Amino acid sequence: MAVTVDGKWLAANLENPSVVILDTRGNMPYRFGHIKNALPLGIEMVVAIAQNGANLVIDSEAADEVFSSCGIDDSKKVVVYGEPDDPTTARVAWSLMYHGHPDTAMLDMGFQAWKATGLPVTRDPSQPAPARFKSKPRADIRVDAESIKARMGDPAFVVVDARTAQEHMQAKIPDSVLLNWEDGVGQSGSAFLSGKDLKKGFEKNGITPDKEVVCYCHSGMRASHKYMQLKIAGYDNVKLYDGSIIDWAMRRNPIR
Repeated sequence: MAVTVDGKWLAANLENPSVVILDTRGNMPYRFGHIKNALPLGIEMVVAIAQNGANLVIDSEAADEVFSSCGIDDSKKVVVYGEPDDPTTARVAWSLMYHGHPDTAMLDMGFQAWKATGLPVTRDPSQPAPARFKSKPRADIRVDAESIKARMGDPAFVVVDARTAQEHMQAKIPDSVLLNWEDGVGQSGSAFLSGKDLKKGFEKNGITPDKEVVCYCHSGMRASHKYMQLKIAGYDNVKLYDGSIIDWAMRRNPIR
């Protein structure tokens, strides 16, 4: 399953009843213009704040309600878009993937690039078709603190920090590899570098496709984008630590 779709494909499928388009930029930007037939779904709808402050993925009951309200079921292809400088788009897409949606992809360009290309934009709100989403959580793409601690020191296991160098210096999961998520963002409105370039960057840092890779950041947003970068590069065994450094630190784990 492709992680991204291009603008040409989406433009040809705007009227396809089997395609659901999600705009993650927030309600106000959506009202001022969005891709034709897109529905608004902000990051706040797919995140639950844990007691320790961590931004965790919503549970199955909430996912059923949220995604059903967007007209999503297993028969639909879902395309998620936002802007390249906002990693929350990837978190929305990952949330759908985690809850078992079989065909979720990100648009490989941001809304401003779409608009600049002259592709269809409207201010008219869209109405979702009736649908029933049923969550089927995928434990294979999510990880918690205990699982990370159990694998520390394993040469086949690597933890990637998607934050900045300054944040990494201040507090980090021990032995994690710093790879700022912005290094994988494309140019001129593109959401990602090519898979070839992404893989080259990962391998340069010792992250090879044979390893299990866990991504984290501050609250799981930037790490979601890094997760998508790894998938685009062809990595199969990739997981998101959605609790990220907030959850790690609040559990009194070492941060140096």
